[in-house]
Amino acid sequence: MGYQQVQNKPSAAYVLSLLGGIFGLLGSLAFIAFGAIAYMELNSYSYYYGVDYGMFGWGWTTLIGFGAWMLITSILIIVFAGKLKANPMEHSKWGALILVFSLIGVGGILAFIGGILALVYKPIPVGGQPYGYAPQQQYAPPPQGVPQNITRICPKCGRVVNETTKFCPHCGNQLN
Repeated sequence: MGYQQVQNKPSAAYVLSLLGGIFGLLGSLAFIAFGAIAYMELNSYSYYYGVDYGMFGWGWTTLIGFGAWMLITSILIIVFAGKLKANPMEHSKWGALILVFSLIGVGGILAFIGGILALVYKPIPVGGQPYGYAPQQQYAPPPQGVPQNITRICPKCGRVVNETTKFCPHCGNQLN
């Protein structure tokens, strides 16, 4: 599918999703770094003192695994934000993907809000009318050959009635 131009860009959705992906990326690198530090410290301590940590010795793998999951989902959020900017007419698809990966991948509140904004975004194609825009109709006088209905007022009830009416439709008074 080619590049689709719109008059209004989904800037807020793009920027928030991109920032959420970048913050998630930085958080994932921090988890991976803490996991690597924990691995090195636990192994040096275990080697020096000869202590077996059992199940707690695997805590570093949890940090690295969680960091890797965050890294993958954050990269996907950044890619989907770029796709949203490049192809805003498919905002529903990219917004849903950003929303899902911000939830399952700890992309943060910024990516979550960016996904929601992408879902509710209303694109205006180049040369098109804005969403919900109805052009105002100009008053045009009636054509020359068409006679206008002349109205008069009922003397009994005071309501407006057509000139050709014999009896008032509101009070029943006979009109001359």
